[in-house]
Amino acid sequence: MKISLRRRLKLAGQGCLLLLLSFGLFVSSSVSPSALALARVSVIQSVTQDAIPVLKMSTLPSPSTVQEFAKATLNKLAAEAPFTAWKDAARIEYYPLGPGTHGWLVNVMKGEERIGYMIISATDTGGYMLSEYGAGTYGLPYSLNDLRQFLVQKGLITSSFSGTINLTALYAPLLPVWKITIDEKTVYINASVPQILPWTLSKAEEVLKEQPPATDVITNLNPDVSPLSAYNSGGSDDPYEDILWLTAPKLTTVSGDNIALLIRPKESIAYQAAGRNDLVGAPFMITGYQSWQSSQGQAENNKTTVYAASGPEGKRYLPLTALQNNGTLHKLPDKTTKALGYNR
Repeated sequence: MKISLRRRLKLAGQGCLLLLLSFGLFVSSSVSPSALALARVSVIQSVTQDAIPVLKMSTLPSPSTVQEFAKATLNKLAAEAPFTAWKDAARIEYYPLGPGTHGWLVNVMKGEERIGYMIISATDTGGYMLSEYGAGTYGLPYSLNDLRQFLVQKGLITSSFSGTINLTALYAPLLPVWKITIDEKTVYINASVPQILPWTLSKAEEVLKEQPPATDVITNLNPDVSPLSAYNSGGSDDPYEDILWLTAPKLTTVSGDNIALLIRPKESIAYQAAGRNDLVGAPFMITGYQSWQSSQGQAENNKTTVYAASGPEGKRYLPLTALQNNGTLHKLPDKTTKALGYNR
């Protein structure tokens, strides 16, 4: 049974969570300045859930090329729904995503509230690509509040917890990841829809060393490309609501030319990576899309780049080509899908 993100936020038990985040996160509380200066903090304390301090991120310097690409992309997205609130963004915050410095989490802030995010990854050619993005004030990847509630809910910490937690933000193609070490025990957690990943250390290293290909994505090398208004069908975002899509052959002709025919109002497409769902955070539903087109050249020669609206409430926009390269798309058989064709 699916539990919505809003519901998860209400499921916290009582507990104490004091995180020292290895990439620069700190705890906002009554801890003295001298204690905050320590490289690692271990505090023995028992408090109620309401008294658990709010976790905040400490921004780190980012390359000017990353900032230029992020600001240009933000300005383009802010011109179209559902990103128009980004016009009022007060600032942009940058956080490195490991392993190494191959990626950056870019938070779009309005006051002290996050209203959107982008993930920018380095390419093999030395440029940068837009790996994913989304808008909203809740339910976005790398939510410290969601993580805190999840740790308490799953019993990974208790109300009497007095140890040290080390946290690192990582990114695999299509999958945001938390690496958490609690008293020398390490677990990996899906940082989009929180769930423990069944990974060993060697498996994690294998998955995380992969770099997303810069194919059919927005990069800093195609500055003339701009987004159209995003479309959301309002269809089901729960892959378990009707699992008959599991019996449907994969769609083989999904592209910017026909995706509108497949995701009509109140309809959606299921995404899975059979045998490796944990590597991409699947299964999940595709409930919309956003097309990017060039403003230069002949209209008939313009290539459309598509990002699919995925997951709970369709808030994450992921490259359609990357989804197809790492898994398969399925839809309940109907006249539309039969006309477009299946791989049998």
